[in-house]
Amino acid sequence: MEVEALAPFHPAIVHTPIALIIVGAIFELTGRALDNEWWRKAAFAMLIVGVLGAFLAVSSGGPAGDHAEHQGVSEQAVDAHEEIAKISLWLGIAAVLTRALAGRMGAARAAVAALALLLHLATATTVGIAGYRGGKLVFEHGAGVKVSGKLLAVPEGEKHGASDEPGKKPDKD
Repeated sequence: MEVEALAPFHPAIVHTPIALIIVGAIFELTGRALDNEWWRKAAFAMLIVGVLGAFLAVSSGGPAGDHAEHQGVSEQAVDAHEEIAKISLWLGIAAVLTRALAGRMGAARAAVAALALLLHLATATTVGIAGYRGGKLVFEHGAGVKVSGKLLAVPEGEKHGASDEPGKKPDKD
């Protein structure tokens, strides 16, 4: 579900899931290392709110990506960011559901809790990658950057793909 009205807020929205999911994973690992339920409950709360934030980020990201492409940003770079963000969201949903299920599993609780941890760590990793790629869209491709109140236009010859090295111009066909 994409929400056009949220597109201008995408750069602000994305920080919530990035921070909460990654810090939540650190809290989860800390809670397990210290055998402390408070840390683990806090981690689960952060994961839930982070996944809700990821839903808003993905919902606003499609229209924001369309605006970036209209501005002249490489479709390949935008698509690479969008795909990893969607993967993060689905992994996060799976992590929340698995973690919620773990508390009701009896004998299989440890195995399901371990799976929930792996899913949370995978979500933290992919949301970090999505954040990195989003940062590249802004700082290397100029997505959403305004100069004197006007969106920065990316000259046709300056477009970079998702995996191009910074400062390196793409090969001409």
